[in-house]
Amino acid sequence: MTTHVLQEIPGLGVELEGQWLTLFAIVLVVIGLATAFFGRRVWKQVMSFAGAIVGGIIGYSIGASLGDPLMGLVVATLASIIGSAVMVFLAKIGLGAIAGLLAFIVVAAILGSPIAGVIAAVIVFAITLAYIETAIGVVTGIVGGLLVGIGTLWLEFDMLFVVLALLAVMVLGTTFQMVALKDESEMKRRMRAIGASGPVAVAALSPPTAPAIPGRPCPRCNAEMKYMAEYNRYYCLRCQRYE
Repeated sequence: MTTHVLQEIPGLGVELEGQWLTLFAIVLVVIGLATAFFGRRVWKQVMSFAGAIVGGIIGYSIGASLGDPLMGLVVATLASIIGSAVMVFLAKIGLGAIAGLLAFIVVAAILGSPIAGVIAAVIVFAITLAYIETAIGVVTGIVGGLLVGIGTLWLEFDMLFVVLALLAVMVLGTTFQMVALKDESEMKRRMRAIGASGPVAVAALSPPTAPAIPGRPCPRCNAEMKYMAEYNRYYCLRCQRYE
């Protein structure tokens, strides 16, 4: 006979079998790492998907109540498209509002002036929206670290290890995302400069031309790549991608 040992999830008052709690904690750690290091890249897709689901449910309910199920599907489709776009917009506004609220609480508590808190909240709200990608990278890095901390706590690691893992994931994840954001911004700046100035900009921004390597294979499909001297890069005709 198999013995099932029940364990309580710390802080939630919910009991799970020991093996399921361990599996749940491992999944939480994996999600935390993904959120901390790649949250900025996927948050739009996640919010868009959630908005589409919510919009579709609401749209179907309205359409079905006004007509038949077919009408419900039509309205649900339109509502999903609208909900997808609205959710991304609301997520940005919500993040700015949270940052502004925190600024208000801190400034009002330190200076003892609600007016100063409101001014700080407005400034922080505007800055957050202006640098929304940076804000999202920081927030997802922090959230990912917290998820890893909770997961390692449920795995019954030593509290010192839990704290160190939490802080390490927060710092490394946020740093990784900020470096990636800087690289993306630099690439966009280079592309804008190339688009504005044409071949002159290409010559100014590109490194010195390297000699072509005959028969260089593509790392993806192993087909022979073509050297594009004007771009100083190799191009795979099969993959239709530069290397």
